[in-house]
Amino acid sequence: MHISAAYEHEPILPYQAEDACQLNGCNKVGTQCVDVTAPMTLTPTAAVGTVTVACQGVPDITCVTDASGTSCTVTMTQQVRVSVPIRYGVTLTSGEPTIACADNCVGRGCC
Repeated sequence: MHISAAYEHEPILPYQAEDACQLNGCNKVGTQCVDVTAPMTLTPTAAVGTVTVACQGVPDITCVTDASGTSCTVTMTQQVRVSVPIRYGVTLTSGEPTIACADNCVGRGCC
């Protein structure tokens, strides 16, 4: 007797003998594999808070007189610390889940 190729690697499970059934019937369990899909969309978020500015130290001042002596150019440079708070996050939006009967599971280790 040759066992079909589909069952060569599957253990043969014991079955419930007919004499084990009660007179009013017997209970059996059927099993079906299903593929369940739950789509999700991730969207990044970034919220900028209130920007703060603080001067650091004293300004650097330069003054340059033009060659003719008729004007001066004053340049003032100030180091400034700028703080920008940002809150990063992710929002999740779930879609409608779906279900479908699984393909034949023999040999795939399903169920």
